[in-house]
This record gives sequence, structure tokens and C-alpha cells, in this order.
Amino acid sequence: MKREQEVYCNCCGKKIHTQIDRNREDYVHLEKVWGYFSSKDGMMQTADICEACMDQWMEHFQIPPENSERMELFEC
Repeated sequence: MKREQEVYCNCCGKKIHTQIDRNREDYVHLEKVWGYFSSKDGMMQTADICEACMDQWMEHFQIPPENSERMELFEC
């Protein structure tokens, strides 16, 4: 969740450090526009999730996500 140019985790509420320095953290940004076969037709939802909360969430998945290593990383 962005507030005044700062990013907070929607799960735990922690401020996510996004400044380019040694304390910078990565996070997941989710954005979903719901379609016709949903009870949320036309609604858009967004959320930012810190790495720790993402790890906790994925531990509860019935089918674990696939992991693979990338040799080159890039910034978006």
C-alpha cells in the first residue's frame, strides 16, 4: 500500500524500505482487475506484500510455487 510515496505491507503493516541504499527491500506488488465470472466484476484491487509475509503465505499453499534461479536480475 502506498502512502505519501512510502510503501507499506498490506499484511503486517510494516514500512518497506524502497530507497536505493543497503537497507532496500524487495516486495510483491499485486494488481487484479476482476472480470465477469467473479462477484467483484469490474473491481480493481492492489496490494504490496513484504518478503516475510509472502513466505508465510506461500507455506499454506496446497501446491507449492515453482522456484527457479535467474542468472541476471533487473530492476523494474
